[in-house]
Amino acid sequence: MSSQVNETLHALYASCHGELEAVLFSRVRCRETAADICQEAFVRLCRSDDLGNVGNLKAYLFRTAQNLLFDHYRSQTVRNAAMVQWPEDAPPEIEDTRCAETVALGEQELDSLIDSLATLSPLCQRIFYLNRFEGLKQREIAETLNISVRTVEENIKRALLHCAKTLQP
Repeated sequence: MSSQVNETLHALYASCHGELEAVLFSRVRCRETAADICQEAFVRLCRSDDLGNVGNLKAYLFRTAQNLLFDHYRSQTVRNAAMVQWPEDAPPEIEDTRCAETVALGEQELDSLIDSLATLSPLCQRIFYLNRFEGLKQREIAETLNISVRTVEENIKRALLHCAKTLQP
């Protein structure tokens, strides 16, 4: 993207962002949805390959936002049609089919797994916890702990293999 186009897009954003978001809000009545559609319209404009052929960028931006709004309405219609209405706005009660034996066996396996994980190195335990329970990606863990991504990968592999061995009958 040329610097001239980049500057033009920045100026367009500065001058139109608030107005476009307000127009979208007046239609969807949700600030977050209006902001998301507005952002997506600007992203699509920035990703457009040939803006040189566009005579009026503001009109093009607003048309893009309107198309995204139509897409939003269509997806909402499909989503609403697929929703099941339960009587009294509550899902049906599901019978609990667990028996005391199944619960006890599951608790024993969990205790065994926790004890097994305790035998791993503290670094391996920390990496496994961050990945599996905090949901961090391997690169994020590496940056957090100031170690290489390869070390993170190896420790996750080690922990998963250890868990698999522990849970084998």
